Amino acid sequence: MLVVRLLGRYQGRNGEIEIVEYSWDGTRVYFEAGVRQSQATPDGESVFTYVKLMDELLSRSANILVLGCGGGNLATRLARLGKKLTIVDNNPISFVIAQKFFGLPDDLACMVSDFRKFIYRDDALYDGIAIDIGGPGFRFGEEFDAETCEAIRARLRPGGRIVMNALVMNDIDPTPDRIAARLAGDALRVWILDEQGIEDRNAIIACLPEKQLKGRPGLHDVMSGTHERWSIRRGRLRGCDLASGPRSR
Repeated sequence: MLVVRLLGRYQGRNGEIEIVEYSWDGTRVYFEAGVRQSQATPDGESVFTYVKLMDELLSRSANILVLGCGGGNLATRLARLGKKLTIVDNNPISFVIAQKFFGLPDDLACMVSDFRKFIYRDDALYDGIAIDIGGPGFRFGEEFDAETCEAIRARLRPGGRIVMNALVMNDIDPTPDRIAARLAGDALRVWILDEQGIEDRNAIIACLPEKQLKGRPGLHDVMSGTHERWSIRRGRLRGCDLASGPRSR
């Protein structure tokens, strides 16, 4: 029998947040407005393959900007690997929840801000940028327009990388390729890590300086260690200005 225990209920900026714990495996789930945003062990080990893939893709970075917190599972893992992190989220309660229920260290730089405002005023450079932003009603194509993606890329050191989690509606959804082309510009190479044939799925956008990706053993270990059918392909588009038009602010 599956028993679910409510650990906490909070009011966030995007709706009510509930933290529940499943009795059968002890994992905890972060629900926001009824949508599952994170699921992990109490010490922050995510059950989601996409988080583990992002972790591996960022393994060569030491100083990482993390846009989006939620349950903090990616940040928790990166911090335990000795990475220097700056975490940005516009929902301050997320940091409290991640520390209380998912093992996020409390000595990390946690910045309460809209990610766009932060990247436009920030003058630091990073060798890795992780993007895991979303939630009810979030529009990836609009939020990551050409101007915003160019500002994100401007925060990279030479040789740096951008890794992003995006929601894909179906196999013909052009959103990840458009955003990837905007983020990569002319300097970075694009790969999409995806599960074909699944609707409303996670896909990983990887904008990297490396010429090859498929031969990395760490990625192979993550993808082969699950029943999910993840694959790697090159981005289908080029050029960073693929937006339908500038977004008014």
